[in-house]
Amino acid sequence: MQEVRLTALKPESLTWDQALRLFALRSRSQNFAASTQVLYTCHLGLWRRWLQSQGDPAPYEVTPAILRAYLDSLRARGRRDAYADGAFRILKVFWHFLEREGLILVNPMARVERPRREKRLIKAFSAEQVRLLLAAIDTRDPLGLRDHALTVLLADTGLRLSEALGLRVQDVDFGQSLLTVFGKGRKERLVPFGQAVRRELMDWLKTRGDLPGMDLLWCNRFGRQLSRRTVEDRLKDHGARAKLQGVRCSPHTLRHFFAVQYLRNGGDVFTLQKILGHATLDMVRLYAQMADTDVQARHRLASPMDCMGQLPGERRQVRLR
Repeated sequence: MQEVRLTALKPESLTWDQALRLFALRSRSQNFAASTQVLYTCHLGLWRRWLQSQGDPAPYEVTPAILRAYLDSLRARGRRDAYADGAFRILKVFWHFLEREGLILVNPMARVERPRREKRLIKAFSAEQVRLLLAAIDTRDPLGLRDHALTVLLADTGLRLSEALGLRVQDVDFGQSLLTVFGKGRKERLVPFGQAVRRELMDWLKTRGDLPGMDLLWCNRFGRQLSRRTVEDRLKDHGARAKLQGVRCSPHTLRHFFAVQYLRNGGDVFTLQKILGHATLDMVRLYAQMADTDVQARHRLASPMDCMGQLPGERRQVRLR
């Protein structure tokens, strides 16, 4: 780890190397998740390289116009709206830190507008697609049994993959059917699960057996921590065997499936927000919108006038002239 200068720094003498090191120190001292620290490093590294190609102004010389030009360059290079939005949020945190620490006199990000994002409905699995996915997993194989149990868990609880992979055996309360989950920001929450998950987890734990020194619920073929990449790759393989089309076969799509089905089955948005671990209702409102996408199909089945059959005075064939 490189030494960080801890003496007072004047805004006009602050270098990028010092600013980035101090920000990294802040992230480590706040015990941010390793994935969050990596995300900060990647985004700020890209920002730094772009800045060097633009004459490399010092931190105190950066203006709102320079920041807007950077965000515009991301779109010009074909970056998705979500990426530009992520870059904006990280730069916002970074510059706010510099301002709060007195390392800059004026925060240029304070006047930069958040990039607009095209709002698209997320494609979620249908219930039939989840059935096909589960049927494609060979549970006669121990790894297949594990994949099957993990898929059922994600579909029934809406856990993020990182949350599911972080579960320890002692985090599963079979008596109350509750999981103790640590989500974003290491915030603890209790997530309920159903009977199907109970059966799947019990079968998996019997197969998993006792692993000395390993308390994580999920493991790989060698009895060590199961990686995110392994789960994502195997789920894609299972989806290919199931011949799923028109939807991305990923753990996060199972989270979308849970949210939409939960609302369609009578769940309320406030309870859903708690289960999913969202700080605000913004994302939950999107799920509510997704849950209503079948309104047209339901209307076809329950149309009051169509259900009456042929109406008095109705002509079956109408020819417009």
